[in-house]
Amino acid sequence: MKTKINLLILVVSGLLSAQIFAQNTITGNVTDDNGMPLANANVLIEGTTQGVVTDFNGNFTLVTNQTYPLNIKISYIGFAGQTITVEHSGSIQISLQAGNIFDEVIVSASRRAEKLQEAPAAVSVLNAEELSNSGGAISPIRALINTPDVELQQQTGQRINLALRGSSGVFSTGVFPMLDYRSLISPGLEFFDSQNSPINNIDLERIEVVLGPGSALYGPDVTSGVVHFISKSPFKHPGTTAELIYGDRNTTKVAIRHANHNEDNTFGYKINARYGFGQDFVLDPEDANDKKVLDNFQTIIRRANITPEGVVDTENDGPVLISTKKEQIPDYWAAMVNTSLYFRPKSGMEIITSGGWNAGKAIFYNELGEGMSNSNEYWAQARFNYKGWFAQTYYIKNDGGNDSNPVYLNRTGLIVPLERSHYEAQIQYNFDLPNLLNSEWTVGVDYRNALSDTQNHVYGRFENDDDYFILGSYAQGKFKMSKKFDMFLAGRYDGYNFTDEKTFSPRAALVYKLNENHNFRISYNRAANPIPASDIYFDLPIQREPGVLDVWNIGGKNPYTFGTNPQIDWLVPGVPNTNFEDGFPLSAAYSFVNNNVIAQLVALGSQDPNLAPILPLITSLLEENTPDGFSSISSFNENGTALLPQDGETVLISKMSAIEFGYKGLLWDKLAVGFDVYHLRSTAGGGFTQVSPMINIEDLPNKLGNSVQSKIQPLLEQALIDTENYPQPIAEAVAT
Repeated sequence: MKTKINLLILVVSGLLSAQIFAQNTITGNVTDDNGMPLANANVLIEGTTQGVVTDFNGNFTLVTNQTYPLNIKISYIGFAGQTITVEHSGSIQISLQAGNIFDEVIVSASRRAEKLQEAPAAVSVLNAEELSNSGGAISPIRALINTPDVELQQQTGQRINLALRGSSGVFSTGVFPMLDYRSLISPGLEFFDSQNSPINNIDLERIEVVLGPGSALYGPDVTSGVVHFISKSPFKHPGTTAELIYGDRNTTKVAIRHANHNEDNTFGYKINARYGFGQDFVLDPEDANDKKVLDNFQTIIRRANITPEGVVDTENDGPVLISTKKEQIPDYWAAMVNTSLYFRPKSGMEIITSGGWNAGKAIFYNELGEGMSNSNEYWAQARFNYKGWFAQTYYIKNDGGNDSNPVYLNRTGLIVPLERSHYEAQIQYNFDLPNLLNSEWTVGVDYRNALSDTQNHVYGRFENDDDYFILGSYAQGKFKMSKKFDMFLAGRYDGYNFTDEKTFSPRAALVYKLNENHNFRISYNRAANPIPASDIYFDLPIQREPGVLDVWNIGGKNPYTFGTNPQIDWLVPGVPNTNFEDGFPLSAAYSFVNNNVIAQLVALGSQDPNLAPILPLITSLLEENTPDGFSSISSFNENGTALLPQDGETVLISKMSAIEFGYKGLLWDKLAVGFDVYHLRSTAGGGFTQVSPMINIEDLPNKLGNSVQSKIQPLLEQALIDTENYPQPIAEAVAT
């Protein structure tokens, strides 16, 4: 009996194992309605994340442990999607009918998947085919060059800054660039280093560009839009791809991508590597204008001495690190290596872990001037998706250069290390409320933490108080008012460590879908725009003229206050600060001209026999005595209005509002057209403002002469009387 039970258990176990580990294989071919194969079409098992893409001939093979019958969804940009029920293994033929641009599914406009037609913002999408056919071979940023409302600002030959709708500065950006949901800029820096980034062009599946303020969902500083780089999944894009590029200025780039997955589609991985080098465009020593700039360059690069106050000591040179020339170094390089692991422990659940290294060396230009950048960056990321839940955390560490390969400014010859770390954690939940206007909801919380270590070279006296934290929560509801009308209401609340101010960023939008080929939208967005950490914490010299003048960049952490008795900084070596009410010290003017006056008196004494006997006496009096008093000052603007010192004021957070009306449509099923009309308004004037008037010295020659005469003449008269050679009346006349 026991033997029979064991045999029965063995049989049942075998049947169950066969069922559990059974593999079903579906093969097929995807074409358009003319029979032409469609490469890179998406084939996905409905209700799961299991899928593949078609090869160059439109063929696909999909292996799954899902049981029959099952539904597969086939989609391709520009074609209407299809859902097909598969009853058994075998080969199927699928023909897609021409669709429209609105069949595209995007994830960046609302932080959840939605059709392009329903997005509450202006969105552009570049797919893998468009990326491979664009100018993005050298840099994927170049692929965006023909995207509406995208401006590429060429900072150097290789470094490109992103701007949307022209609302960014030359060296900073109001764009929020992401790679697979991970921010590519540190909180508070507003600087996108496109040259030294982990993006690999051959690993990009698509780029989504969302125009307009996006703080309602993505947080502070997203004042002009979102650019989301989305990489290829190893399940859809297995295999090995290599890229080799060579061009002008010795531009060379080598890249490789390898990806694969197991038969069960429960585990996948991919590895990316890229290395490039070349010669950048630099200032020309033979050009007269460029040479004026290069003449300001220092040839010795030093680590600075730090004063007890915690700032760079410009009076005493620090240790020498490297030597250079009065020119820019044209050679650059950039490299990256990263890997990603994909886990699908159950249907609908996906866990992705990634990590990597990217580094580079190149010249740069920014608000501090010209310089050389060297840095290594390390990062790690983990993402989780399951039944409406999305969570991620990531950590980024940038070493900011080192003494052997420093980051430095050419005009000061001093290093500007900016070692920084960026930690972020997010959790989001998507859910539906059918009984509330058939609404769809997205709620979430973000935490961002940016720490810096500049070794007192960049943030100076603020070195121990330069952290940048943001904690925010957000919610968006999409209300389906009718088949044609959708209403969006969203808002985000943020708090900061560097100010007690809290911000609320709302969004309201109405989308009208006239039909499947046309939609209209009207929206209002407001973005919080804290000033960058640099504008708060900078405290460093940006140009040096040793012994003459230092130019400093000082942030608005502690705005300058003049108090009840403001002083004038004359910016002249040897001249002390004086009270604003007093003016310019005559003693300072006297010290500048006295030696020249004595030299002229000596020359006169050799020609005038009456002056020669008393010349030593006059000279000694001029050398031993200094006039008292001040020369009055005045300060006026160009209109003649008096200017007085005013205490500084720092407004740390400004607001960017946008009202927008837009249309996107497809005419004659062939021509995609669209337009956006928007009005942007910035309020609160975030930034550092201060009136520190320039001073004019009034009637200095006469006041100096009168002061010298009133001081020296009585002394000279008495000295002549003391010689007993000059009676008082004669001594008075001679002294006068």
